[in-house]
Amino acid sequence: MKPQQEPKIKKGDRTRQRILETASALMAESGPDAVSMREISAKLKITKPVLYYYFKNKDELIKASFMEGTKHFDELLAEIQDPALSLEVKLERVFANHLDFIRRYPDMPKCALKIMTSPSASVLSGMARELKQRNRAAMRAMMEASASKERLSRAGIEGILHMISAVIGYFMIEARENGVASLDKGLPGRLSKLLCAGARGLKTLAAGLAMAGLLASPAAAAPLDLTVDGAVSAALRNNATVLNAESARGIYKEKVTEYWGTVFPQLSASMAYTNYLSKPNAGLLGPKTDNVYTGSLDLNQVIWAGGKVANAIKMAGIYSDASDEQYKTARNGIAKAVKQLYYSVLMARAMTEIQGETLDLAKQHLGTIESQYKQGVASDLAVLRQRVEVSNSEPALTKAQNLYELGLTELKNLLGLDPEADLLLSGGLDCALGVPAEAVTLYARALAARPEYKNQKQQLELYTRMVKIERAAHLPYLGAYASRQYYGATNDAFPSGDERTWSTVAGLRLAVPLFAGGSTSSKVRQAELQSDIARNNLAELERRIKIEVKKAWLGGREASQRLASQGTAVAQARKALEATEVRFRNGLASQLDLNDATLALNRSQTLYTQARHDVCSADAELKWAVGE
Repeated sequence: MKPQQEPKIKKGDRTRQRILETASALMAESGPDAVSMREISAKLKITKPVLYYYFKNKDELIKASFMEGTKHFDELLAEIQDPALSLEVKLERVFANHLDFIRRYPDMPKCALKIMTSPSASVLSGMARELKQRNRAAMRAMMEASASKERLSRAGIEGILHMISAVIGYFMIEARENGVASLDKGLPGRLSKLLCAGARGLKTLAAGLAMAGLLASPAAAAPLDLTVDGAVSAALRNNATVLNAESARGIYKEKVTEYWGTVFPQLSASMAYTNYLSKPNAGLLGPKTDNVYTGSLDLNQVIWAGGKVANAIKMAGIYSDASDEQYKTARNGIAKAVKQLYYSVLMARAMTEIQGETLDLAKQHLGTIESQYKQGVASDLAVLRQRVEVSNSEPALTKAQNLYELGLTELKNLLGLDPEADLLLSGGLDCALGVPAEAVTLYARALAARPEYKNQKQQLELYTRMVKIERAAHLPYLGAYASRQYYGATNDAFPSGDERTWSTVAGLRLAVPLFAGGSTSSKVRQAELQSDIARNNLAELERRIKIEVKKAWLGGREASQRLASQGTAVAQARKALEATEVRFRNGLASQLDLNDATLALNRSQTLYTQARHDVCSADAELKWAVGE
């Protein structure tokens, strides 16, 4: 019988494996979101069309790399299900399996730690969470099956699960910081023995759990990785405009307390001392003493002021509510600005990749033409022309890179971050813009939700109240008062018993305005004019909000239509370039055809990226316009 031969590995399978290994290494170094398909193709020295033949997009490549790197987990879970193995042996194999994997793939710890610190909304983070939950569930089931045999409590099982995660995290951090060689091969056995002992003695386990937080702490040094929602949250925490609006809101909240203070009784105390340095004429003014002491404790209470106090309190409340709307306005404006700038930076990053690919293609085509020149098929003029094409492509890449860096710096400023902060953007230009059939359906929503409109209505109410306050100056004022008074006079240092006296008075005070030279009427008229201005401003703002909604709706509809029309253009341009490259190598297409096909791909990619950006930007604009 002939020995069974192992199946041969096809060339395509080897290429696919090389792509996965290279992608994993690059992602380990820079993080999954910072690696482009252009970098991977350049590292492998293959064209991007070849790369897209195996993986239709970057997300598919990332998922495939992730699944390739997690195969050993499935093998491990099958192995530790053996009931004949003790818990200590099973834990030892878990730890040993991870150490072996790290030794086989030294770049894995870097990549894994990048995934651990990536935003929860990212594709890779979701896959990592799903894997962790699945493995944890399998480990829990395995330990529960042998709980009675191993004398494990529920708390002991949960403690071991936490410690497994902590130990694996420690392995990755230590391997990243000091290399795999720093992890002793005997470590899995010692750790599994310690954990099993700790699970039965919960104090030991608790100490281990406290240490777990220390083991994981170095991962906090990772760059700040933000989705678009994370960027908005950061700006709302740090942006000076929002912080100032919040402080202003606090001021108006205090105004409410200030105006309420006028409703309550006002209590004050006063005292005075008078010394006669020269005696007055006793015959004219009567006998005078050297030292006079006076004092009083006074209580005043407003009873009626023509509605002035009540309206002032209501105005304070309106100011407080208006400050809330001003705060919301500031937040909404910053949120829109952050989103649109975030999408602009993503577009700049995508444009950098497009220009980089164009330059790579120009260099690859130069290599092909130089090879043909050596074979006598192409002329030196063709080589010179292609070198000029390469030179002409380089400034576009430099400009795109600079625009990306400038945009990133502006975004950091908007987020309230230092310009040298390490920032990664993990979002994408994948926005679903829902544009209704008619803009008129959005007007009512916008007027009900826009804080600027609410604030303007409050301004109108404020001036209406102000008119009432100014009119109150025409009305009588009624107040109550009470006072406890002291008087003492003596030629000595301080009055004795018969030289001082106390008195108490109480009463009502009525003040009736008779004539103020027309100033009160003028103030009333001023307040009425201010109220008219506020009413006009409200009508104008309503019209402006409708215009903003209509413009945002039109922009969103146009961007959506443009994106739909560009959806297949990139794929068609790429296929056209591939066909032209084949025809050129076979002498059936000219150098001009080749460069035209490259330019067509660049243009279609640029238009498609611009359309994706415009859809995302229009989505942010439309949501802001309707007050979301």
